[in-house]
Amino acid sequence: MRGILLIILAVLSSSVLKAQKSKSVFLEVGGNGGTFSVNFDSRLNTTEKGWGYRAGIGFIPPSYEFFDSRPTIWTIPLGLNYLIGGGRHYLETGLGVTPYFFKGTTTTDIWGIYRHDKGAGVLFIPSAGYRYAPTGKAFQGRLFVSPVIAAGGTSFYWGFSGGYKF
Repeated sequence: MRGILLIILAVLSSSVLKAQKSKSVFLEVGGNGGTFSVNFDSRLNTTEKGWGYRAGIGFIPPSYEFFDSRPTIWTIPLGLNYLIGGGRHYLETGLGVTPYFFKGTTTTDIWGIYRHDKGAGVLFIPSAGYRYAPTGKAFQGRLFVSPVIAAGGTSFYWGFSGGYKF
């Protein structure tokens, strides 16, 4: 009986491995995660085309370049994306939400938070861009534009990412 269960498990495992979905891990500059983020992306079917999702963690370092003071902001980029195209080249469209956590004071409005020691909120971030994603295990790259919609208004950002597809 135990041998039969092992054979069934081996057959099921091999069929699951053949139908494995494309997954990738990438570093992103700009876009849904803020200044820097690390993300996981997976397709919802066995081909690169169609629906997928992403999740990650991001960071906007304290900087006088963007703010009058030095707040620290952590982000959690989450989103759905859709790829159109084929071969190695795809148009990527996406809808994302990014919860953020703010610590520090600021003299300027940051996404609806102003002069607080701590704060949190959610950003709505649609995106559109280009994805280079060859078949199999390989480098994957993206270039995109992302409007950031927050309580304090809307602004446009662009970004790029690179990572490994497995």
